[in-house]
Amino acid sequence: MPPAGLSTTDPPGERRPPARDELIVARATPPGAAALAVVRIDGAGARDVVQRLFVPAGRRSPIDTPRTMIFGHWRDPLSGDRLDEGLTVFFPAPHSYTGNDLAEFHGHGGAVAPRRLVEAVLACGARLAEPGEFTRRAFLNGRLDLAQAEAVADLISAQTDAAARIAQRQLVGELSSRIHALRDDLLTLAAEIEARIDFPEEDLDPADQSRLAAAFAAALVDLRTLAETRRRGRLLREGARVALVGRPNAGKSSLLNALVRMERAIVTPHPGTTRDIIECTLDLHGIPVTLVDTAGLRESPDPIEQLGIERTRREIERADLVLRVVDLTESPAPAIDAELSDGGRPADITVFNKLDLAPDHAPPCQGDACSVSATRGDGMADLERLLVARLDAAGAGETESGFAVNLRQGELLDRARAALHAARAAFDQGLSGEFVMVDLREALDALSAILGLEVGDAVLDRIFSRFCIGK
Repeated sequence: MPPAGLSTTDPPGERRPPARDELIVARATPPGAAALAVVRIDGAGARDVVQRLFVPAGRRSPIDTPRTMIFGHWRDPLSGDRLDEGLTVFFPAPHSYTGNDLAEFHGHGGAVAPRRLVEAVLACGARLAEPGEFTRRAFLNGRLDLAQAEAVADLISAQTDAAARIAQRQLVGELSSRIHALRDDLLTLAAEIEARIDFPEEDLDPADQSRLAAAFAAALVDLRTLAETRRRGRLLREGARVALVGRPNAGKSSLLNALVRMERAIVTPHPGTTRDIIECTLDLHGIPVTLVDTAGLRESPDPIEQLGIERTRREIERADLVLRVVDLTESPAPAIDAELSDGGRPADITVFNKLDLAPDHAPPCQGDACSVSATRGDGMADLERLLVARLDAAGAGETESGFAVNLRQGELLDRARAALHAARAAFDQGLSGEFVMVDLREALDALSAILGLEVGDAVLDRIFSRFCIGK
């Protein structure tokens, strides 16, 4: 007998997409000790499961009063034993999250009670839901487009308020509306080009030529503006990686502790204390930042310290920003540009540390340099502002569009832009409309793929695999 999800007619290694109304169940809240847990049921048969398992405490039932929480208890479908008590709500199709009949059991949390509810639903003929299957059904049933579905995962995984705001805007359809408008503009443009193909004897007058050329130009600007938010999207979703580098005992660990406002790294007066990479995360004005404390850069015969220095160089390559930490008490301040060059890049910000010990040697805070006392806190507000400014310049700040496309969307926007450039070039050269339409159709296909209007099961599998089970 073939495994679930496969048929004997499927080609080897290929998986048949699950039916969009098959009865599924999953716990929608995280496992572990908690006051409440939610078990979600979706598909054909959800209504029957509610009637079979739930016993309302009063006269009203969830089926008779949909979208209303009803108190009662659940019983085992085989033995009739009481499983738990709580609230049940039923959402009849098509007015549910998925577009199917959908029910939720809100019971006690913990490891046992939710598991017993899931097992009771399985005994009624359901199967366990796959990651993201509820949202995938919402997309397939037209409740969400693909850009909105991706925003659901972004909202769940948001690490900062800024990331959550962006995800919320895209969830309600602001990005989708922008893509739809752009796609409509290209469809209008394509209709005019097609009309010229059908009536080749009619010459294009100069006014129409200018108007169509302006339409091409405006669409290209819109595509570029949206595509340029991709880096911001990556920084908001994945966070920025900021490496603290410098010579031993420059105060890198003290600086990390000051930025995260806790004793995260061990600080001693002995050079070379940090041998391994130490990471801390913080919300820096809405940007998720991972600070990386690294081993000091210097020549060392110690093989263990050499391993730490090699890891430092790898972190320099990975980092979105590199903070060079310089000890003001060393006179003259040592140059570490050569060591940084070994890591493949220069520093983005220079931090002159130990201002409290050498106030007369501190350069003014200007450009990409700042003087601080990590132990006393002097200059730390200036450093944070400088960090935010550099991250904003790198694409993590608020943009006029308010969007932040993901990698998939950015690649499709690049594809649409390249195709539209080619279409415009063919148009400007006066080539036949057939040549213009080849590239214009490719641009339209790319925009359609962002919304999920034309997308295959393999792409959907990849997108929804990053969702949690139960969403």
